[in-house]
Amino acid sequence: MRNAPSVIYPVGRCLFYAGLLCFLAVLSLLVLWWWFWLGAEGQLLQHPRVVGWLGAALWLVWAGFAWRSWVHAPVGLLRWDSQATPHHGLARAGVWRWQRDSHSDGAPLQRVERVLDLQSRLLLRVRNPDGAHRWLWVECASDPARWHDLRRALVQAS
Repeated sequence: MRNAPSVIYPVGRCLFYAGLLCFLAVLSLLVLWWWFWLGAEGQLLQHPRVVGWLGAALWLVWAGFAWRSWVHAPVGLLRWDSQATPHHGLARAGVWRWQRDSHSDGAPLQRVERVLDLQSRLLLRVRNPDGAHRWLWVECASDPARWHDLRRALVQAS
């Protein structure tokens, strides 16, 4: 695919990701509740209630982490410039940039990888030039008119 157009696509907090985190939280809480109230009477552990409370504490830590990861999800614009020349000297043209409100030009990205493709949602791993990476959930609902342009750019850049 040689003709992927330049595209600017909004990235924000993904409702699918929030729903997935809520589903996992409820499911794990139900398993913990089942074990704590119904399954802890077995003879496998000497102190099943203590282990249950430790499980509850670990669940609270996980729920806090999940909430924080959703609240602090990256918000900005993912830009594909099909005419730009990459700095790393590859023959393939095109440069990805991550743009936030504080950077009007955007920071160059080394690579954008599709990790999970659910057709109307994508999980992307974005690598900075210094090698650090971050995860982005991108949804079709953010900009349906540019969704296919973004998908073509992802295929061209890979």
